[in-house]
Amino acid sequence: MSYHQLRIAKIIQETPDARSFVLEVPGDLAAKFQYRAGQFLTFRVPYADGAFNRCYSLSSAPGIDSLPKVTVKRVGGGKGSNWFHDALKEGGTLDVLPPAGRFVLDAGDAPVLLFGGGSGITPMMSLIKSALKEGQRHLRLFYANRDKPSIIFDAEFEALMKANPGRLEIIHHLDATQGLTKPEEILAALKGFEVAEAYLCGPGPFMALVESTLIAAGMPRERVHIERFEASGNDAVPVEPTEGEVIPSEITIHFEGKTHKVPYQKGQTILVAARAAGLNPLSSCEEGFCASCAAKSIKGKVVLANNDIYTADDLANNWILTCQGHCFGPEVEITYDVV
Repeated sequence: MSYHQLRIAKIIQETPDARSFVLEVPGDLAAKFQYRAGQFLTFRVPYADGAFNRCYSLSSAPGIDSLPKVTVKRVGGGKGSNWFHDALKEGGTLDVLPPAGRFVLDAGDAPVLLFGGGSGITPMMSLIKSALKEGQRHLRLFYANRDKPSIIFDAEFEALMKANPGRLEIIHHLDATQGLTKPEEILAALKGFEVAEAYLCGPGPFMALVESTLIAAGMPRERVHIERFEASGNDAVPVEPTEGEVIPSEITIHFEGKTHKVPYQKGQTILVAARAAGLNPLSSCEEGFCASCAAKSIKGKVVLANNDIYTADDLANNWILTCQGHCFGPEVEITYDVV
């Protein structure tokens, strides 16, 4: 998967520390950059020590906004977010991979209950606009911020509520006046939305609290959808074999309709082995939280060094993250051709 240069059509100052970047997509790339509400884009950020990737959610909605838009909040010490804020100008270009991500609306007409914290609101805006346009679902958003000036899309949300009376409700929580979010607030937001599909995006502790509270209240785990926009901090680490377990000397990879026998060494991830063999599968965060490098295991044992996205059901259905996958056993076979 290759990067494409997109021009920055407009930069919008949303809050003192959050900016939106509106991108122009040339006609010949329109098909590649079609996206679903809730997905993200991956950007290549140049840096003195070498370029790196950063993923930012699309805050625009397909079929509603004419151009794709990502919203980036400045993070203290964040190499990616500070580069976006300090180095980019309107008319400049960005190296971008096509859209990816699984944080999208489920089909059906169930109500939608969203919990957004800080800049975790960016995919929520996309989901909300799409859900309002595509059906008659009722939506409730619990939106936590530090203070009122930190509320991204405040005016836009007010306009959406006025345009959709009775369908969109927003509960604001401000840490400065209310303290950190409490379980009783989450339960209050859940009331009347017990049969909803829940969507969570925000800082790790916020999402952990919301997830545990919803599940303890009886919401099935499969109806709780989570988008992690920050890594756990655990890079892929070599996974040691158990006693008597062998490491394969090669693995079989199905990629773009072809079968490849790829040399493999202890401590390698599948993604690293694939690249060393000349393959170029899609990847983004490479820390186990975006699933851009998703594949399925067909044969053998694959252990994930880190996993911040797959549920137990996903793992039972043989989904793997190749940036975190380590191989064990005499034969290992995986396929990228199911995603």
